Amino acid sequence: MILSQIIIFLALLLLALIYHRLALKFNIVDQPNHRSSHIHTTVRGGGILFPLAVLFWWMAFDFQHTWMIIGIVWVAAISLLDDIYTISSKIRFAVQFFALTMAFHDLDVFSQIHWLALPVLYFIALAVINGINFMDGINGITGLYGLVFLGSILAVDTYTEVFDEYLIRYEILAICVFLIFNLRKKALMFAGDIGSISLAYLMIYFLMQWYLASGSWTVILFLLVYGLDSAITIFDRIRKGEKISEPHRTHLYQILANQGKIPHVNISLIYAILQLGINFGFFIYPKTTPGPYLGAAILVVTGLVYIFLKSYLLKRYATIQTDN
Repeated sequence: MILSQIIIFLALLLLALIYHRLALKFNIVDQPNHRSSHIHTTVRGGGILFPLAVLFWWMAFDFQHTWMIIGIVWVAAISLLDDIYTISSKIRFAVQFFALTMAFHDLDVFSQIHWLALPVLYFIALAVINGINFMDGINGITGLYGLVFLGSILAVDTYTEVFDEYLIRYEILAICVFLIFNLRKKALMFAGDIGSISLAYLMIYFLMQWYLASGSWTVILFLLVYGLDSAITIFDRIRKGEKISEPHRTHLYQILANQGKIPHVNISLIYAILQLGINFGFFIYPKTTPGPYLGAAILVVTGLVYIFLKSYLLKRYATIQTDN
């Protein structure tokens, strides 16, 4: 199996090099603007490796979980088109809804979850997909956060035996290849919508699988750091009357990068390490999931810390800017 994984890694590396060249040729690039956190033109869509790794796993392991595969192919295809062109948000949401339905059918969700809970489940899943997409804004953040998530899921699988170990391993290989191009001061490739949304789809799939096995909603804390920055920022923008679909620079990681001038890779490492600490301290080390009261306490405390830190930094950076 080690040899086969080396072969997969090399195949993904070759595909990344080919895609990078094709993207430059066909101008599939991100142009910096006043709302981005980058200053260089960079290839977009390097996260195409993430769904490709899933397809490699599917073909290598007897075409398992085909409904989930259909879902990721659809969501990856529409996301790639959105990276190249501009696709209507209604079409994107419709495809994401369809893809989630395929994933839920694959996991037999509809026979295990009460139908009244399904709208809430779809809302949360769609929010996670698009929240993770919004968080893909600086070098290394999607890759490192994804690596922490999948590595932690692999660790959880050692005592739960809920997940497919090799699906996780193949996806980790894809992220490692992507980070070769992305985890640097001047990134060669960004994940793009195809990368962040495909990865988010897999995250939902694994978390739903875990929830069905454990019955604990606290598994969502595996996305706590991303979730807080995404959710609180969205609520704040709604409060201010801003359109949440428009690009902006108000996430905490963007404030740290743009006003704080902290290197992108350093911020990405902080986010990944914080999430790793949560995963290890509350899940991996105790080999269980937090109870509902502890989970709620974690959400409230970390949420308050986030709000205080963001408010403090905004005031501090505003003062520094005024003094200059």
